[in-house]
Amino acid sequence: MDMQPLQASFATQDQAESVIRKLASLRGDRFRLERASGNANQSSELSSASTADSDNPASSLLSNSRLEASEELTPARLGSSAEFTLSANVPGEATEQARTVILQAGGVIL
Repeated sequence: MDMQPLQASFATQDQAESVIRKLASLRGDRFRLERASGNANQSSELSSASTADSDNPASSLLSNSRLEASEELTPARLGSSAEFTLSANVPGEATEQARTVILQAGGVIL
Protein backbone atom coordinates (compact mmCIF):
# COMPACT_ATOMS: atom_id res chain seq x y z
CA MET A 1 0.00 0.00 0.00
CA ASP A 2 1.32 3.43 -0.97
CA MET A 3 1.58 5.51 2.24
CA GLN A 4 1.81 9.30 2.19
CA PRO A 5 3.27 11.36 5.07
CA LEU A 6 1.17 14.18 6.51
CA GLN A 7 2.07 16.77 9.10
CA ALA A 8 -0.27 19.23 10.82
CA SER A 9 -0.36 21.57 13.78
CA PHE A 10 -3.13 21.93 16.35
CA ALA A 11 -3.87 24.41 19.12
CA THR A 12 -4.77 21.67 21.61
CA GLN A 13 -3.81 18.11 22.38
CA ASP A 14 -7.49 17.11 22.31
CA GLN A 15 -7.81 18.25 18.68
CA ALA A 16 -4.74 16.25 17.69
CA GLU A 17 -5.87 13.12 19.53
CA SER A 18 -9.28 13.32 17.88
CA VAL A 19 -7.58 13.42 14.48
CA ILE A 20 -5.39 10.42 15.40
CA ARG A 21 -8.53 8.36 16.06
CA LYS A 22 -10.07 9.42 12.75
CA LEU A 23 -6.89 8.82 10.75
CA ALA A 24 -6.59 5.38 12.33
CA SER A 25 -9.99 4.54 10.85
CA LEU A 26 -8.56 5.52 7.45
CA ARG A 27 -5.75 2.97 8.03
CA GLY A 28 -3.19 5.60 8.99
CA ASP A 29 -0.19 4.62 11.06
CA ARG A 30 3.10 5.84 12.58
CA PHE A 31 1.46 8.69 14.48
CA ARG A 32 3.76 11.12 16.26
CA LEU A 33 2.43 13.89 18.48
CA GLU A 34 4.81 16.58 19.73
CA ARG A 35 4.49 19.80 21.61
CA ALA A 36 5.60 22.40 19.06
CA SER A 37 7.56 24.45 21.60
CA GLY A 38 10.69 22.55 20.59
CA ASN A 39 11.10 20.69 23.89
CA ALA A 40 12.26 17.28 22.69
CA ASN A 41 11.42 15.74 26.06
CA GLN A 42 7.71 16.23 25.48
CA SER A 43 6.83 14.01 22.57
CA SER A 44 4.99 10.77 22.12
CA GLU A 45 4.92 8.27 19.31
CA LEU A 46 2.14 5.84 18.55
CA SER A 47 2.88 2.93 16.25
CA SER A 48 -0.03 0.73 15.32
CA ALA A 49 -0.11 -2.95 14.66
CA SER A 50 -1.91 -3.99 11.49
CA THR A 51 -5.62 -3.26 11.74
CA ALA A 52 -6.59 -4.74 8.39
CA ASP A 53 -8.47 -7.68 9.97
CA SER A 54 -10.30 -5.61 12.57
CA ASP A 55 -13.91 -4.48 12.41
CA ASN A 56 -12.98 -1.34 14.35
CA PRO A 57 -9.54 -0.06 13.36
CA ALA A 58 -9.56 2.74 15.95
CA SER A 59 -10.17 0.43 18.91
CA SER A 60 -7.70 -2.06 17.50
CA LEU A 61 -5.15 0.74 17.21
CA LEU A 62 -5.65 1.64 20.84
CA SER A 63 -5.41 -1.96 22.04
CA ASN A 64 -2.49 -2.98 19.78
CA SER A 65 -0.45 0.19 20.05
CA ARG A 66 2.67 1.22 21.79
CA LEU A 67 2.91 4.68 23.30
CA GLU A 68 6.38 5.94 24.02
CA ALA A 69 6.75 9.17 25.91
CA SER A 70 9.59 10.66 27.82
CA GLU A 71 7.09 12.90 29.66
CA GLU A 72 3.32 12.63 29.78
CA LEU A 73 1.58 15.38 27.83
CA THR A 74 -0.92 16.69 30.38
CA PRO A 75 -2.66 20.07 30.44
CA ALA A 76 -0.98 20.94 33.75
CA ARG A 77 2.46 20.48 32.19
CA LEU A 78 1.65 22.24 28.93
CA GLY A 79 -0.29 25.34 29.84
CA SER A 80 -3.14 26.78 27.83
CA SER A 81 -1.17 28.19 24.90
CA ALA A 82 0.58 24.99 23.83
CA GLU A 83 0.64 24.09 20.17
CA PHE A 84 1.01 20.51 18.95
CA THR A 85 2.44 18.97 15.82
CA LEU A 86 1.08 15.67 14.51
CA SER A 87 2.73 13.57 11.85
CA ALA A 88 1.32 10.38 10.38
CA ASN A 89 1.35 8.17 7.32
CA VAL A 90 -1.92 7.59 5.50
CA PRO A 91 -2.76 5.47 2.45
CA GLY A 92 -2.38 7.40 -0.78
CA GLU A 93 -6.04 6.90 -1.71
CA ALA A 94 -7.13 8.44 1.63
CA THR A 95 -4.84 11.48 1.55
CA GLU A 96 -7.50 14.02 0.58
CA GLN A 97 -9.95 12.66 3.14
CA ALA A 98 -7.21 12.83 5.80
CA ARG A 99 -6.51 16.47 4.91
CA THR A 100 -10.23 17.23 5.28
CA VAL A 101 -10.30 15.54 8.71
CA ILE A 102 -7.34 17.66 9.85
CA LEU A 103 -8.89 20.92 8.65
CA GLN A 104 -12.33 20.15 10.12
CA ALA A 105 -10.73 19.48 13.52
CA GLY A 106 -9.12 22.93 13.49
CA GLY A 107 -5.68 21.82 12.35
CA VAL A 108 -3.33 23.45 9.88
CA ILE A 109 -1.56 21.26 7.33
CA LEU A 110 2.18 21.90 7.30
